[in-house]
Amino acid sequence: MEAIPRKPLRAACHCSVAMLLACLLGMADARPMLALSEQFPGPWLEVTQEVRDFLTLNKISACSQAAGRESSRNPGEYLLYCTSDEKRWTSWRVQPAARSVRGPGGLLRGVGLPEGY
Repeated sequence: MEAIPRKPLRAACHCSVAMLLACLLGMADARPMLALSEQFPGPWLEVTQEVRDFLTLNKISACSQAAGRESSRNPGEYLLYCTSDEKRWTSWRVQPAARSVRGPGGLLRGVGLPEGY
């Protein structure tokens, strides 16, 4: 029976240890998943001028009427419900300071429309 050369075996062991450490370090900031209704608990608020300017900068015109909720987990992140005609609504997730916008999407389960619509 032929012996396995030490160098490939040692390299494989080092690689496995490195992968294990990377996984453990990646889990260090693991927070429990929140339902979106808990992550954006409300109440619905008027969208700030900062958010409106950010939407304009990103050429998002679907938000002529909008209401927002700030994230309980990430201050400065907002869930927006937007409409142009009060019939068709879209959702957007916006972080002006991080220059991040995601959308359009559908309405989120467990997060109803703002009052008065």
